[in-house]
Amino acid sequence: MKNVHITGFIILLLINSSATAGQWMVGGSLGMAWGNASSSELNNELLNRGINATINNIDSNRIMAQIFVGYEYLPRWGVELGYVDLGDVSASINGTITGINDYFSTGQDVYPQTATGWQLSSVYRYPVSGSLQLTGRVGVFNWTTDYTLESNTVSQDVNEEGTDISLGLGLETANWIKQGGIVTQFNWDRFSINGESINVLAVGISYRF
Repeated sequence: MKNVHITGFIILLLINSSATAGQWMVGGSLGMAWGNASSSELNNELLNRGINATINNIDSNRIMAQIFVGYEYLPRWGVELGYVDLGDVSASINGTITGINDYFSTGQDVYPQTATGWQLSSVYRYPVSGSLQLTGRVGVFNWTTDYTLESNTVSQDVNEEGTDISLGLGLETANWIKQGGIVTQFNWDRFSINGESINVLAVGISYRF
């Protein structure tokens, strides 16, 4: 309920700001996400924890999606609130473990990261021409991750949550950026989940009004 209250407050703040001059936008994007955790790094972490196991077949390249609403309160400055889904990842773990519950308690957080959650960002737009502008964003990502650890005999669902910084650069193009209408976006974003960096390349469309 805490996250819902925070999100509701932000939405009300955005709505109240409509009394001032500015421009609203809604949009979404679809792209590819990948993490920087390698099998060797994760295996070293398992070894440091005394776990006789190795991680193989990491599949961390996946499709991500985002929807957002934004408000440009000054000609170059705006704020965006979006919901981000960084996609699904998987990895297989092989080894000899005396008790699977020991692994659940000791190594359950050693895995490639992904998450879903709310992102609140401050956005700066730098016009290059009448139909082209560069964007930069700094935000906070309030994320949740759900995953399942499975063996041949038992499984355990795990839920984690946290808040980390997100960064992004982009390019927006349209013939009517200032007047409103459909804008095409090309974005690079970086999220941090439990110390792992998640990179995103995405293409999006927004509508300004």
